Amino acid sequence: MMIMDEISIKLPAKPEYMSVARLTTASIANRIGFTVDDIEDLKLAISEASNYLINQFSGNSHLAIDYQINTDSSILAKVKLIGSSCVTEKKPDNNELSLFIIESVSDQVIKEEEQGVIYGFTIIKSGGGNLGHE
Repeated sequence: MMIMDEISIKLPAKPEYMSVARLTTASIANRIGFTVDDIEDLKLAISEASNYLINQFSGNSHLAIDYQINTDSSILAKVKLIGSSCVTEKKPDNNELSLFIIESVSDQVIKEEEQGVIYGFTIIKSGGGNLGHE
């Protein structure tokens, strides 16, 4: 698998910016020919991972999403929080559900974890069709 393109976005770690992440994700997946279902799955995985991290940490931080488009029509997306290391005292009840959703709609999920705290996600989703030159 070779990398064809890389795209990075950095957003304020606030729920109101999740639409930017979803639209970016959909655009990238559409560009390489993902089916509508695969696009929706990837958008859901990125949204859930982002919301999980936003709910997990407090403080002034940003969300970084790095997309890697591969020649095999797969997307590898790394979702992480930048500028915050303070774990919130409250543990949102929906954390387990978020983890379940991320894992069920992705081909592979790697959690960046330290002492039981998840600091980031690497999400891999295959789909897409022809990456031929346009």
